[in-house]
Amino acid sequence: MWGISGAVGVTIMLFPFLLGLYVPQAPYLIPLSQKVNNTIVLGLLIVLAFPAVTEFSNYQWGRQVERNIPRLLRDVAEAVRAGVTLPKALEDAAQRNYGPISKELEHALSMFVLGASWDEAMMSLARRLKRPSAMRLATIFIEANQTGGRMVEVLGASVDLFSSLDEFREEQYNNMKPYLLTIYMATIIFLTIAYVVLHQFLAPLNAATAAVGGAHEGGLLPNVLDVNYYASILFWASVVEAIFGGLIAGKIGDRSLSAGMRHSVVLVVTTLVFFNLTSV
Repeated sequence: MWGISGAVGVTIMLFPFLLGLYVPQAPYLIPLSQKVNNTIVLGLLIVLAFPAVTEFSNYQWGRQVERNIPRLLRDVAEAVRAGVTLPKALEDAAQRNYGPISKELEHALSMFVLGASWDEAMMSLARRLKRPSAMRLATIFIEANQTGGRMVEVLGASVDLFSSLDEFREEQYNNMKPYLLTIYMATIIFLTIAYVVLHQFLAPLNAATAAVGGAHEGGLLPNVLDVNYYASILFWASVVEAIFGGLIAGKIGDRSLSAGMRHSVVLVVTTLVFFNLTSV
């Protein structure tokens, strides 16, 4: 996914250069045309968007695993307490909806029925779920199967542990939401400042310079460059701020930079729309 989206995105980003729409010239070494900037950012969005969707899907899958492990353990513990054997309790649980766990649990039990050891079947479950909590879950089932009469006690303690961890994660996620809002507000404030600087200061200044003879003809303010140059600088500053702000939002909210790519895509699209609607 990264390779395909990267190749397509970079190709689109190179279009202005390959078609001669943009040739760097001093003192303007960045594109002055908003259309050229749009094309480059469109390619950048393609580079980010498809991996962002994949990463978000993986993140949601992982959250479903984390949320359903306490439910699974609780149901299995109740079944064992009622006198059902652990393999039978897991077999019954595999028929219920525990998100991604159900399918992988069914696969692990099929291995056990076909002759694999209990330990091998449970470790297969952990490997296929690819989550640290899944490894702990598999270890609990292995230990519970070996404890015999203390199985109910082991499973009961495990239910309490995983429930506490799940509550802690949810509380942590909810506590981080205000900081995610801060990231978005920072982007909006930056865009507002860019608008004020361009439309209330630089554009009138450029118009005043043109009225007295132009910057390149010895006018009143000879050091004032094309206003599109400043607009382009602020545009790319906003894009960079949006990308890194989104990644930081992912790190804060989801503990993963890659999970923040979806925030980066949203913020970059917001920046792109804003500058096209408020062009000088």
